[in-house]
Amino acid sequence: MDSTKSILSSARRFFSGTLLSRITGMLRDISMAFAFGTGESVAAFFIAFRLAHLLRRLLGEGALQSAFIPKFEELRSDNPERACRFFCDLYGLLTLVLVGIIAFAALTLGGVLKIFEINPSNREIITLSLLLTPSLLFICLYGLNASILQCEKCYFLPSVAPAAFNVVWIIGALILCWTQPESPMIWLSYFVAIACFCQWLITLPKTMKILYQHGIFQPWRRFDILSKDLALLAKPLFLGFVGVAAGQINNALDPLFARYASSEGPALLWYAIRIQQLPLALFGIALSGALLPPLTRALKAGDHSRYHAYLRFSIRQCLWIMIPMTLALFFFGKQGIQWIYCRGHFTEQSVTGTAQCLWAYSWGLLPMSLVLLLAPAYYAQGNYAVPAGASLISMILNVSLNSLMVIGLGLGPASVALATSISSWVNLVLLAALFKRSYASTPVPLADERL
Repeated sequence: MDSTKSILSSARRFFSGTLLSRITGMLRDISMAFAFGTGESVAAFFIAFRLAHLLRRLLGEGALQSAFIPKFEELRSDNPERACRFFCDLYGLLTLVLVGIIAFAALTLGGVLKIFEINPSNREIITLSLLLTPSLLFICLYGLNASILQCEKCYFLPSVAPAAFNVVWIIGALILCWTQPESPMIWLSYFVAIACFCQWLITLPKTMKILYQHGIFQPWRRFDILSKDLALLAKPLFLGFVGVAAGQINNALDPLFARYASSEGPALLWYAIRIQQLPLALFGIALSGALLPPLTRALKAGDHSRYHAYLRFSIRQCLWIMIPMTLALFFFGKQGIQWIYCRGHFTEQSVTGTAQCLWAYSWGLLPMSLVLLLAPAYYAQGNYAVPAGASLISMILNVSLNSLMVIGLGLGPASVALATSISSWVNLVLLAALFKRSYASTPVPLADERL
């Protein structure tokens, strides 16, 4: 049975796997900083990586996951086999959609490179985007595997799988640093594609085992992309897409604004946000990933008291962790950057620029973490419209602030990070205010702390 203790236990398993993933992720960033620094070529690679994986949060770990888990839990409570068939149907549909997107992107980007005269820096970005796009297939299928594993209370495996991705990337970066090929970023793109495949492959055996346990032995032959259960997913998925798309547009535009401010801007943002996202992934995403399934099950059982107890408990844990983390990033961020990155091609100037971006990002750590907890509270209710609307408003504000500070006032890349933090606070305020108003007339009993 679910309880606050089980949520904390699940979050700990998620944390332990994520810790290994983040340690290898930090080693990956150290390898990149050592091998390539913050030069224009590596900045182009980071832009291309974000553009190529723009749909990852839509079709992988974001909107699709948030829509899938409540529906899967609903079906599983009535018929576990039907829930697994729903998973197979969605898996087949997602694969077909991704193959179509990749083919379209390859034809479009290839045509642009062949037909138009493009300056060398932009040509490099488009070429790298073309090479990185196929990896989207495996990273999105990994996200769906992770969703069903979380529903089965298997949190360690999906959270540790990115470690394989990071290890392959590290090997690629170090090999390229040693061999010094003519176009290292192109070769690195191939390593990233292999890394995405490895991340997906690690979650595949356990996913297949779950399907076998429910009598589905050849899922690739038994999917129905026109099933009624998939049709019921359309509305929440669309609203989830709107919300996540807003964040992804920000992720795509931020490095472009940073590049407008400085040729090294995208690299500075990348290294800074990797440090900021370390506590966010270890604690915020761990709590969020462990929270959605039990919230959904509590509402399915009509137990609103338990639903609110889980949410309050998670928010309280988040505050205890993230407030000290925010202060640590602000006061010790530069020393941390020097210790982590300052070697090889990563200069003192790179340290200063990255530290300025990290200071700006640090103000957004707390609201980003709380949004990760409030959004599942809406998703568990089947309410995708409010998070989508809040994200859309946040996106518009972020783009407006970037335009004002970078283009209008001529500020540096750190202003892009500051705009992200400000828009995160607005997103949080909207979600919290609307959540409170939706329960203003509903008596919510004080939950037993022993839940």
